[in-house]
Amino acid sequence: MTNQEIAKRLHELVKAGEYNRAYDELFSPEATAKEPQLAEMGFGEVKGIEAVKQKVTALSEGMAELKSRTMSEPIVTGTHIAFTNIVNGTLKDGNAFNLSEICLYKVEGGKIVSEEFIY
Repeated sequence: MTNQEIAKRLHELVKAGEYNRAYDELFSPEATAKEPQLAEMGFGEVKGIEAVKQKVTALSEGMAELKSRTMSEPIVTGTHIAFTNIVNGTLKDGNAFNLSEICLYKVEGGKIVSEEFIY
């Protein structure tokens, strides 16, 4: 797959909420994820696709309702893919949340090797 094809597929899967499928299809088993705001939960920086999936599972389990998601089209430049992701929802504790982030991915050898969420 070219980086453009990876970007298109990643965008499709994330938009559909199929995160684990994206990880299984597009990511290297050694992929890393960086999200410093989640350090208190133990997910500030994780290594290995299983740890990345655990982060997503933990975040999903805390959400009661996803009200809306708006994503930009992916931008591909060299070895990087980026798009914006705006999510609104309600957590299980009843608190509403609004998240606006930049999702940045690095591709090497036809697989995504890192993801970073900046918000």
